[in-house]
Amino acid sequence: MFEGGVVVAELAQVPPGAGLAAMLARLDRSVLSGFELVEVAKAIARQVAHYQAELLATVLESAYCPPDDEGSPPERTDRPEEYAAEEIRFALTLTRRAADALMGTAYALVERLPDVHEALLSGRIDLAKARVLDEESAALPIPVARRVTGLVLPVAGGLTTGQLRARLRKVVIAADPDAAASRQREALTRRRVEHGLDTDGTATLAGHHLPPDRAATAAARIDALARAAKRAGDARSLDELRADVYLDILNGDRTLTGLLATAGGVELVVPLGALTGSSREPGEIKGWGPVLAEIAAKVADQQRGRPWRYTVVDGSGAVTAHGPLRRRPAAAVAAFVRARDRTCRAPGCRAPAHRADLDHTRAWETGGATTSSNLGVLCRHCHGYKHSRGVRLTQPAPGTFVWRTRLGHTYTTGPAPP
Repeated sequence: MFEGGVVVAELAQVPPGAGLAAMLARLDRSVLSGFELVEVAKAIARQVAHYQAELLATVLESAYCPPDDEGSPPERTDRPEEYAAEEIRFALTLTRRAADALMGTAYALVERLPDVHEALLSGRIDLAKARVLDEESAALPIPVARRVTGLVLPVAGGLTTGQLRARLRKVVIAADPDAAASRQREALTRRRVEHGLDTDGTATLAGHHLPPDRAATAAARIDALARAAKRAGDARSLDELRADVYLDILNGDRTLTGLLATAGGVELVVPLGALTGSSREPGEIKGWGPVLAEIAAKVADQQRGRPWRYTVVDGSGAVTAHGPLRRRPAAAVAAFVRARDRTCRAPGCRAPAHRADLDHTRAWETGGATTSSNLGVLCRHCHGYKHSRGVRLTQPAPGTFVWRTRLGHTYTTGPAPP
């Protein structure tokens, strides 16, 4: 649509900056369609990212300015001023912690990770994703940090912060397994349990910096006990049951004595080489994220008595075969689809397949087949969204899903690489 001298369809081609700002200022939202409003929102988001990058560069530049006043000539020092953040704190009415954080982010992106700052400046990523790239690479030497963030920057704009964090953690582990193992050992020395009251009168009891293998098996046991209670007819929701089981175990509830041998299965994706010790490629605990090869092998060893299945992938990471190593499952097709999709197939959703629904892309009632080419993993929320007014989902190729939203936008998803 041509509105205020602006062709909305052309906004996506305009780089963020003064030109895009002028175009956006001339638009009248009240005369735009829903489809066009989404296009405008995307353009505004790119412009916001551009301004955030400019703010960070300006904040950092001010740190190199010696004492002056409004009439002083522009001068710079070789090192940032010790209390540079205080100037920004007073000017922007920030807390000291917020001002220090802003200055720290400015240094991290502008000087330490300039390619990430450039991606923010050009609107290819937003500030939240830039911070993920900084946080996940903060412990790395600068050359390594730049290399690993450079590996994921080309796809970062199309990932949620959760997806980006998981992708980057895997790359960081693979870049230097020894250093990753050393960082984990150091972090384990900070493990602790914290507790406190919440503002609504409830309480929080949580462990931090725990060994991922033990945390995963503990969570799986809690989940298995909660699901067993649900199958027995307990009226509480699964979330309520998990929380209550958690407290019952810690409080020594005797009614659980006969059930504590119940071990929930941990779903693990691990390269064969990591199991044999010939590779240090990271594995993944489903629902948790990438872990060191040594941790993945340890979890696998703990699961010896449980059913094992194999998954064969091609060079691109696409699943080509899946099956049991012990006995044929009753739902071989379902197992294949869950192994192929790995998570909910809605854009940006990371709900693990084992906690999600299997959906007929084309409804069974209208002739849709119960085959891997017409089944897909959708979490309960996204499953409901699929059936909402105006939404359409197709599966043009097995494992590839095309979503058309109620406002006419199209998004394509496929399984993430292992």
